[in-house]
Order: sequence, then C-alpha cells, then structure tokens
Amino acid sequence: MATHATSDDRIGEYKFVRTIYPGATSIVMEVLHEPTGRRYAVKQLLASRGVDAAERRAFAFEAKLGMELQHPNLIRVHQYVKDPEQPYFVMDYFPGFQLRLAMHKPKDFPIVKTSLHRIITQAARGLAYMHDKGWIHRDVKPENLMANKSGEVRVIDYTLSRRPISGIGKILGMKVPRQGTKSYMSPEQIRCESPAPTADIYSFGITCYEFACGRQPFRANSENELLNKHIRETPNPPTSYNKDVTKEFSDLVLEMIRKKPADRPQSLHEFLARFAKIRIFQTDPVPDPASRDGF
Repeated sequence: MATHATSDDRIGEYKFVRTIYPGATSIVMEVLHEPTGRRYAVKQLLASRGVDAAERRAFAFEAKLGMELQHPNLIRVHQYVKDPEQPYFVMDYFPGFQLRLAMHKPKDFPIVKTSLHRIITQAARGLAYMHDKGWIHRDVKPENLMANKSGEVRVIDYTLSRRPISGIGKILGMKVPRQGTKSYMSPEQIRCESPAPTADIYSFGITCYEFACGRQPFRANSENELLNKHIRETPNPPTSYNKDVTKEFSDLVLEMIRKKPADRPQSLHEFLARFAKIRIFQTDPVPDPASRDGF
C-alpha cells in the first residue's frame, strides 16, 4: 500500500480514502469497508519495517491488546491481518484530533478549554479500565489522547503497554526497558522499575498540568537534565502559571506528580471521585454531583 495512494488503492477488503497520519514506522489511513459502507482506520506497518522481526512482534502486540480492551474511551481494534510483508490492523475510525494539536492551536480547537473537565474525566476512565484489566499504558501524553468536536475522548497507542512484573521476576528485582516520552515519565519509569498504575497517574498528572497552564512543569536543556528534574525537582504549582486555575485542581495535580508512588492517588478511580467535585478553572461552572462527567 503506497503512502501516496490513489482512489483505486485497496488494503484487503477495504478501500483507501485518505492518509490520516504518516508515521516513522507505520501509516494510519481512513478506509471504507464497501460491503457495509462503514468507515474504519487502518494502521499498517511500513514495508521498510516489515522485515524487522522485533517491529512485527511489537506491532502484533499493539493490535492484539487493542482487540482485548473494550471500553468507550479506548480505541478498539477489530481485526489483525498478519500480512507477510506489511501487517495491518483495523480499528475504530474516530474523526477527532490529538490533544497536542489543541494545545498548539487553541483558537482552532477551543473545545479543550470549554470541555476540559469532561475530556480529563473520559481519559481517566479509559486508563482506569486498562489498569483494572492489569495493563499499564506507559506513554500517557496529549499526543495519545484524541477528542472530537463533541468532546468525546479516546486513548490511543498501546505500543509500550505492559503488565506489572510478577512471580520470579518480581522476586529477582527484574527491570524493564526505559521507554516512554521523557517529558511525562515517572521517576520509577526512569529507574526502569516494574510498571504500576501510579506511573500512569504521574504521566496523566503531567498532562493535566499542561492542559491547565499551557506548559509542562519541568523544562531542561538536555534529556538527562529533564530526567533528573522528574526525580528530584519540586514543581511550581499550576496556579503560578495560570491564575485562573483553582487551588483544588492545582493541589490534586501536584499530588499526582509527587516523586514517591505511595504519595500519589493510588488509583484513577480515586482521582475521578475527587475530580468530580472540583473545578479546573475559577471561571468554570460549579460541578453538579449528579452529572456523569462531573459537571
């Protein structure tokens, strides 16, 4: 399947519509399933990567986990095709945008400010479901959260997801590879410790911090300096960068990004129970306890 496809291009039983995202290792396309008239997204490994056995294993893992996880705030994978040259998987077509784009172009995506409480709630629910199923996402960041114009959210990209180390591996103090996005990595993720829900809570806290005040808590001139700040530096509260942020939300976010996992909320269910009762911005309406999304 060529990146620059024509209207006659097909992938399996799907007709190519357009390229959504041309990545370094794969391409995501909008496709049409002609027998049903339904639109889907297809993620296909690039031919240059299809010869790499490790790349193929990682790609298959992402697809199969996406088929296992079924929650309204997670992108669902419907089919995995083990093509000998370019494997691909078929997933929900979600006509939205990465929340990173909304942060870079707030005038074009005002939904983030007006629906931020709902967006954060839905993302937390999707991640909480993953944790309940025994999986840690390990790459929570605005790029991996998508929203549409109605404020609906999907968590995407399960490439780095892992289960916590257990059994003999736990006894022997087994380490995991240092993987993730350095601006959002928890101290224990940096130290290659066993994945845990509290690591995702830290990354989600950094994301919430950025949503609220337009910047991450830590900035540095090098990767090592940035990682050291995650481990050692006390962040300024979000209120120091945005006076409209409420103290209650600022305090909750700071708790999520505490250095020790035991000092953070211990689950996203705990976070959601507290978050439902507070406002993000002082100009937000007072939350309605009867509202499902915390308004």
